[in-house]
Amino acid sequence: MGTGDIMKKTTKGALAAGSAAVLLMGGAGTLAYWSDSVTTDGTEIESGHLSLDLQECDGWTIDGGAAYDDQLLVPGDSLSQSCTYVLDIAGEHLKSVDFDVTVPSDVTGAQALIDEIDVTPVVRLNGNLQGDGTGVAVSDNDVVSVDITVTWPYGVEDNDSNVVGGLSAALDALTVSVTQNHSS
Repeated sequence: MGTGDIMKKTTKGALAAGSAAVLLMGGAGTLAYWSDSVTTDGTEIESGHLSLDLQECDGWTIDGGAAYDDQLLVPGDSLSQSCTYVLDIAGEHLKSVDFDVTVPSDVTGAQALIDEIDVTPVVRLNGNLQGDGTGVAVSDNDVVSVDITVTWPYGVEDNDSNVVGGLSAALDALTVSVTQNHSS
């Protein structure tokens, strides 16, 4: 076997390998599969709502009687005010809410007086007490009453607030909140 025959075999082998590589590369770029798609109808999305609408506040009274008009208070006195709201609710699963009355922590004025008074909110729904106000079953147009009482307890021997000329404190606005619970 001569040099020419070996060259022919090498050339033939190289051509065969090159052809195989070209065929394999061409075949690797081909992919066969089936596909299909279907379009389905969308929908309109509308939200409900939750609103607590203030109807009226009856004004601050002293010891549950006379209107409070800057009378000078003493230990044992209390101030109170009742506010009425109406729930405006709409939503398929809006059946339960949490009520919260936030008493401002920034009562301003004389610290000796601030330390001695207590502010207590009471929530009623359609006239019924609501305890801690969580998980309350509600319906549209329910009436919510919030009674706020500021009490200066009697019988605590603390004379820090007993100063000539008196002391003053200011109670800022209280916030009544209602928060939806999701119920199915």
